Amino acid sequence: MSDIEEKKKQVIGLYGEMRLSMELHELGWQVHRAYIDEGIDFVITKYYCPKCKKFSNQWIRYAMYNGKNTKCVTNLCEHCKETELQVISRYLQVKTSEGIATHKTEVRTFSFHPKIRYNMGDKVFYIWIAVFDKPHEKLCHFYILNTKDVSKFDNINLDTYQITDNQKTSLTINEHGEVLNKGKNYDYSCFNNRFYNDWNALE
Repeated sequence: MSDIEEKKKQVIGLYGEMRLSMELHELGWQVHRAYIDEGIDFVITKYYCPKCKKFSNQWIRYAMYNGKNTKCVTNLCEHCKETELQVISRYLQVKTSEGIATHKTEVRTFSFHPKIRYNMGDKVFYIWIAVFDKPHEKLCHFYILNTKDVSKFDNINLDTYQITDNQKTSLTINEHGEVLNKGKNYDYSCFNNRFYNDWNALE
């Protein structure tokens, strides 16, 4: 790989991570990035109320102080206003790919190759981002998998498996984010009806 190709790969990776950070922020997650990337790219956190059994923001109350109505941030649930919030954490590995053009302009072939290939529990996720570089915009498609789901693709019997230095799985995707593979040994529709934009999996 040339220096230019390597630089482009790094740039598209950063772009995908920035777009992901924005999506997570809109969903109420706080996004933290490690200085040294050793497999986990992001740690995301959210407040949770054990009494209400749901995620919550901190209750902001107002009280008189020196004759002024002053805002006070508490660590209490904004719903019940009495329970101390817990901090829920999730750990994310993120991978971004632009794919390779095919004979159809609206379809590209992507390599799906996560570094985490074993079940690391319910709190560790792999988010794979497929980017379509359109003339006037970049389309990002997000696929959210728990690590126990990722391990299913590290299988030499899959029709799409590629025996390389990092064991890739080849996926054909259209610009709407739909995985088009029709393998004999695996139902790839899970990418469309389960993993695609499945932000609820993080909760």
